[in-house]
Amino acid sequence: MHRTTRIKMTELNPHLMCALCGGYFIDAATIVECLHSFCKTCILRYLEAHKFCPMCDSQVHKGRPLLSIRSDKTLQDIVYKLVPGLFRDEMKRRRDFYASYSRSKDNSSSEQGQKVSESGEAPVQQEENISLSIQFSEDARDELQDPVESEDLEKRNSLRFLRCPAAMTVTHLAKFLQNKMDVPSKYKVEILYEEEPLKDYYTLMDIAYIYPWGRGLYRNVGKLYLGLV
Repeated sequence: MHRTTRIKMTELNPHLMCALCGGYFIDAATIVECLHSFCKTCILRYLEAHKFCPMCDSQVHKGRPLLSIRSDKTLQDIVYKLVPGLFRDEMKRRRDFYASYSRSKDNSSSEQGQKVSESGEAPVQQEENISLSIQFSEDARDELQDPVESEDLEKRNSLRFLRCPAAMTVTHLAKFLQNKMDVPSKYKVEILYEEEPLKDYYTLMDIAYIYPWGRGLYRNVGKLYLGLV
């Protein structure tokens, strides 16, 4: 019988933290010569004055050290999954930065600045509910338009309005909608923002922080689409 081994977070931290800033990886980047990883901004700043890995002294590309750096999306996804709140906090920090930059660059764009500042005053909380609308994407509607599966086509094509917990994940939303919208089991449902598939582990709260929803951002996610795979 297999036994489950629990690993303490303190044991994982050395593999999730940047040796340059001491924090968890943000935009993780890996040096291809030695496979040591750092925050992207940290290692880029370091390589402006040095041509060696800060951990093992392996030499990076002599003439163009940036060629030795590769974004490590897999590692970053692992960090976000293992460190609660890190992704949300980073997205909020970026929104605050872009809002500040936008206001300093053009003070006349008061309407946009007001929208961002309003969203920053009352960030969404996990225990809140978020309103959203959902509809099949055009490709999904075409996929369902066969004689057998088009009996409820008009019903399926209609815009649905939902109110869901902010902590609800894309995975759970997709499963719920597959049943709610009578999608045949031979299809896998995916949730789209415009034409971009959303990651399964995103919560509605994450989506609200990542994408520009406009006024009322943190209370109403806006419109999402259903795709079929």
